Amino acid sequence: MLVIGNLAWLVIIPTALLVREPPEASSAAGASAGADAEGGELTAAQALRTPQFVAIGLTYFACCAAHSGPIFHMVTHAIDRGVPAMAAVTVLSVAGLASLGGKIVCGLIADRVGAKRTLLVGLAIQAVAASLYVFTQSLGSFYALAVMFGFAYGGVMPLYAIIVREYFGARIMGTVFGAVALVSTLGMAIGPWVGGWLFDTSGSYFWLFMGSFGIGLGAVAIAVTFRPPSRAPAAVPSPSLAH
Repeated sequence: MLVIGNLAWLVIIPTALLVREPPEASSAAGASAGADAEGGELTAAQALRTPQFVAIGLTYFACCAAHSGPIFHMVTHAIDRGVPAMAAVTVLSVAGLASLGGKIVCGLIADRVGAKRTLLVGLAIQAVAASLYVFTQSLGSFYALAVMFGFAYGGVMPLYAIIVREYFGARIMGTVFGAVALVSTLGMAIGPWVGGWLFDTSGSYFWLFMGSFGIGLGAVAIAVTFRPPSRAPAAVPSPSLAH
């Protein structure tokens, strides 16, 4: 972990300073921001009070709560099922690699069929995959499920930023997505803790995976309600100023 942290300082941060927005994209973004302002785009304060923000935040929360428990307890669950410890660790690695593929593939699909539709399918696959951990026994089944589960939870994560951009515009995207992501981190924190408590209480991970399945279906149900918010009315100049 110390080496990884040092690599972040030495590689990631200096490289980030080299990032520049292309001039074409910058001018297009400026034109889009001007058009949004004329069309009565919501302010950040207004956006945070909309039902759409609440729905996106709750979905993100439930999504993270549903997959964080299985992710954190995946290795110990495999060990409990008789998988050797070193092999069990590779199951988590397979899930992580599958999540990278999910981010790319689901992004490509979202560009073609829409972020909401892609999110609904990804959340449904994630919920089903969590429930299937109850039936895993062999190392091969753990690998297969890791691919399915990792692809799903990795694929849905970038879609929330797309939906926030589509619903609330680019000008306040940083504020709105930051607030949504804050809510999601609570789900990421609660999932592993509750999963551990359920294991300590019941002696198995059955209720962790069933709970993740139920919460995952709840995320699907909330995501179905996503609708773009109505924009704030555009400012109309007063008659005196018009003259």
